Amino acid sequence: MPPPVAVRPRPPARCKLLAGLLAAGGLATTFGAAAQSADPSGWQFSGDLRGGWFASERTARDGSESEQDAFNARLRLAAERSLDERWRVRARVAGRFSSDQDGTDVYLRGYAPTRSGAAFGDVTLDEAYLGYQAPEDGLRMKLGRFQTAFALPGVASKGLDRNDSPNIDVQWTDGVHLDMPVAGDWRAHLIGQYRHRKGSGGVAHAPLDFSDDGSRATLFLGLENKQRVGPVTQRMLSLTWMPDSLADRGLADPSRSDYVAVDARIAAEWPLREGGPRFVAGAEVGYALETPLDSATDTGGAGETGGFAWQVLASVYDFAPKHHIGIAVGSADAGWLLSPDYRPNDRSAEIRYQWQFLPKTSMEARFRERTELEHPLGTRPRVDRDVYVRITHKF
Repeated sequence: MPPPVAVRPRPPARCKLLAGLLAAGGLATTFGAAAQSADPSGWQFSGDLRGGWFASERTARDGSESEQDAFNARLRLAAERSLDERWRVRARVAGRFSSDQDGTDVYLRGYAPTRSGAAFGDVTLDEAYLGYQAPEDGLRMKLGRFQTAFALPGVASKGLDRNDSPNIDVQWTDGVHLDMPVAGDWRAHLIGQYRHRKGSGGVAHAPLDFSDDGSRATLFLGLENKQRVGPVTQRMLSLTWMPDSLADRGLADPSRSDYVAVDARIAAEWPLREGGPRFVAGAEVGYALETPLDSATDTGGAGETGGFAWQVLASVYDFAPKHHIGIAVGSADAGWLLSPDYRPNDRSAEIRYQWQFLPKTSMEARFRERTELEHPLGTRPRVDRDVYVRITHKF
């Protein structure tokens, strides 16, 4: 008979998170001290730590109910150096941590392990690029791995197409981003993004797929104006082209087609009284020209899925000094596959509160409900409710 094997008890999940956060906190403190003493002509250091309590409950299509809660966090540490007046390099390490995570994975590759980005326990580079800034606010360029975000402003800021790394997510864009003046106060954005055959660093909901050789490159074209005209503070039009990336009949079928989506957003701001609160509101609509079949998305229909998406945001800043509140309401058909903030085939409504109690530290709380739009006959729509309370500190 073989001798008995000693089994080491597995540490509780919250103990693992606490140990990780203590180590992260020590690293962040050291990093923050380095940032304060950095030579202005050399490397500059920065970062942020965000974490808190997250809870959710779900009512499934069959009526069964489930719930979960965890303490989650994200740590990001960046180093940047100017090469001359126009060129600079920047890199950032990002990690996601949770009391429910199962181990840690440190990697550097062209794709994330999930369709929504890095998983809990992952540590990777979410920025590593060469940047260029022409004089007089001319051409701007990033080449390498970087963040892209085009979202409506607000306490509950969200986007329908590109909004890398919201909340405590870790996502990235690999490629090149050209940002250039075109006419008046309008600027053009040209983003060429590389997609790995196994996935992407950014959000790409199923049935988007990049296994085809022709699907490696995604092209994004945007026209944006942030010059204020009356109350209007933002206007933008954009187009996303993903060749041979849509598995329109399902991932198991070899059929692939181009996925093309257009998007438009506008935002405005009004003072509610002199030197007091201000009201910020925005709206965004998107439409996918080619969408998958209902059979590929499990919506229960017999034709093609819808490709429409929309959102409306409204916020009041400083309703009390340094206290802000906002709402976000939106919806995405099953054929809208680009948003990190709205799942396909979902209607979403949320309220969010923020307290900026220190110059670099804030507290935020959110309650959200998401309801499925379409579902097979004989089932009920899935409903998800979630809440979080989190702290963000920048250094």
